[in-house]
Amino acid sequence: MRQIITFLGLYPRETTYSFEGQIYKGEVFAEALRQFCNYDYMLVCVTREAKDKAFPVLAKLNDPRIKAVDIPNGETTKQMWETFKIITDQVHENDSVIFDITHGLRSLPFLVFLFAAYLKAAKNVTIDAIYYGALELGNFKTGLPAPVIDLSEFVGMLDWITATDQFIQTGDAERLSKLLNLDGTASNITKKAATTLSDVSLATLLCQPLQLAIKAQSLESDLLKAQEQLQLTAPPFEMLRQRITDTFGNFIGDFQQDTKKALEAQFRLIMWYHSNNRLIEAMSLAREWLINAVTYRLGLPFTLKMSTRENLIARAISGVEMVSRNDLTVEELNEYGRIINDTWAEKDKLIQLWNALQPVRNGLDHAGHKEGAMSVSKIVKTANEKIKPLLCALAETWNFENCFESI
Repeated sequence: MRQIITFLGLYPRETTYSFEGQIYKGEVFAEALRQFCNYDYMLVCVTREAKDKAFPVLAKLNDPRIKAVDIPNGETTKQMWETFKIITDQVHENDSVIFDITHGLRSLPFLVFLFAAYLKAAKNVTIDAIYYGALELGNFKTGLPAPVIDLSEFVGMLDWITATDQFIQTGDAERLSKLLNLDGTASNITKKAATTLSDVSLATLLCQPLQLAIKAQSLESDLLKAQEQLQLTAPPFEMLRQRITDTFGNFIGDFQQDTKKALEAQFRLIMWYHSNNRLIEAMSLAREWLINAVTYRLGLPFTLKMSTRENLIARAISGVEMVSRNDLTVEELNEYGRIINDTWAEKDKLIQLWNALQPVRNGLDHAGHKEGAMSVSKIVKTANEKIKPLLCALAETWNFENCFESI
């Protein structure tokens, strides 16, 4: 169903309006609006005085689709909330809505944009237009018609802001990618930017930091190219692009070219996951980062071979932890376990971190399907009060000085 929601002032006056090259007349803008808009219902929001003075202009049209809706004067915030409820209650799920703010007094034009944003999010409403008959740009004396301006693009600005914020806070770029190619007619450059966003998003959501580091390398250049084409249709994109690249540029690092820089980038990603309540990803990556960092600290090259990562490095760490509990002797440690146990001053911090991290990471990755699984409150408390501080302490000890940039 398509509805027009309009507001009336107190003093009707014959006015000429121009819209898309055509001329329309009306004593109130809604009278002109109905001449060029198709609709199922027109809800005319009126105060008591406006209902007496201006609504008769529309009532005499004898159009059964036109309905007066009583609203308060809007003299207090309480009355504004009443207006909000009255209007939003009139709109149904999946409706299409045209707003007219030409005669909206006081705060109503501002509130209409909030109505629009709310209805889109809460009721999946399509905002077809927000019209403003710009009376002050016409001239009654010379006959210059008042232009009709569609302000609905500015509701779209809220979509861009919300989608960007969702991406930066969660890593989910689905809505942002769709905005880049909303009607399916975007250029190849803009489509490529949307694809890059989706790739970065997937790598982030699935906790694939090595792929994220690769995909994010082209993010800034692809978005810059798209920005040149979006300056007219999406002016806020420039500022939003900068927020995106500032955030995800922090996670770029190549272990083959610069292991230390890559470790710092992964650490920042762990902190980003943690600060955005993505504990599964934060704890999963924290364990892998610790193995990477210990490998680097031992002077060994970065590797993805499980025979090295798990059988040598992870076993060395767990072995040192077992020695601290007298469950293993020093002689039973592998080569790297003995180096850690005998020469590392930070050994105790490493043991504490491994002790805290392993059960939390395992509990999360196994979705609690384990006898005696940790409670969610204990998981969060351990992550916040033990794991994060110990990670930060080891990062400082190992001179990863750029770990804490932008986190």
